[in-house]
Amino acid sequence: MKKDTSFEETNGTSSITDEKANLAEPKVSPSNMGRYIYNSKTNEMFGRTFSSWIRLVAFSLVFIVVLTVFWAICLWAFSQTMDNYTPRLQTSMSYIGQNPGLGYRPMKNDEDPYSSLIWFRHGGAGNWGDLKANLDYFLSKYEPGSFANAGASQTKCHWDRSPLERQEACEFNKEWLSDQGSDIKCISEENYGYYHGKPCILLKLNKIFGWFPDPYYNVTEVENHPDIPDSLKNHIRSTWEENCRNKGPEKEERCPQLNMVWLDCNGEEDPDKENIGVVSYTPWRGFPGYFFPYWNQLGYLQPVVMVQLKNPTPGVLINIECKAWAKGLEHDRTRRRGLVHFEFLMD
Repeated sequence: MKKDTSFEETNGTSSITDEKANLAEPKVSPSNMGRYIYNSKTNEMFGRTFSSWIRLVAFSLVFIVVLTVFWAICLWAFSQTMDNYTPRLQTSMSYIGQNPGLGYRPMKNDEDPYSSLIWFRHGGAGNWGDLKANLDYFLSKYEPGSFANAGASQTKCHWDRSPLERQEACEFNKEWLSDQGSDIKCISEENYGYYHGKPCILLKLNKIFGWFPDPYYNVTEVENHPDIPDSLKNHIRSTWEENCRNKGPEKEERCPQLNMVWLDCNGEEDPDKENIGVVSYTPWRGFPGYFFPYWNQLGYLQPVVMVQLKNPTPGVLINIECKAWAKGLEHDRTRRRGLVHFEFLMD
């Protein structure tokens, strides 16, 4: 005989529904809220006695103090392994590596920090004021007295000096950026050439702690290099002939004036090379080796080069690429190693 379970199923469902309803109801009804806040019979506040609250607060304070002391000890122990002035991982051991990239100014970071476009209208009604201000700001640290007590470490450096010691820094005079042979100079007083349509772009090597370049001292090695541009080869050859030719075998083989990280800027593609026009470099066509290595010295000023576009074609977007040249420097457009790319548009 089949057993009738309809009643049991119905009764079971009803019991489950009642239990859910009971769980959904608040334990403290609005009518009992006052008693929940303070129960005079049990001397409980919010469900706890006064002594229970004291124990809870004391435990919380002790836990916070112990946790704070623990993390303070961890941070102190970690700080003992670090140096305030020397990175733990250097050159090839670091993420940056030993292949510096190039940086440039001016940059309109306030408009688009990811844009590499230098665009402006030249002339009196132009919008080049922000570009001039950006260059002024960067060069402000090259003003005398910008670093307190920098004179104690800065010294006049020469071509055949040894690499910098950790407490040495070479002098860099801001006035060197003024090319006396140029009609429009790369100085603030002449608006860095942006007013007259002969703009100046500042180039710098990104600083890598402890990195020292390996220059091309031998001019024959330069001329046989398959990738160095011909214009740069000719410049290096003329530098060697002017300073080291017929000055003895030692200087001819290892010319001090070739102690450089050379710089070359040009259009990326053939149309860009046609539109970029004449390019000049001040004060050198590169970065002298005696400014290296960088040790985070007091008053250290990295060398900079003003690249001036003498007659760029207006109204045309020009893709410009500047490369640094020294032994071991790699050029990678994707990772921006050993070079820098930017776009240029002058209206």
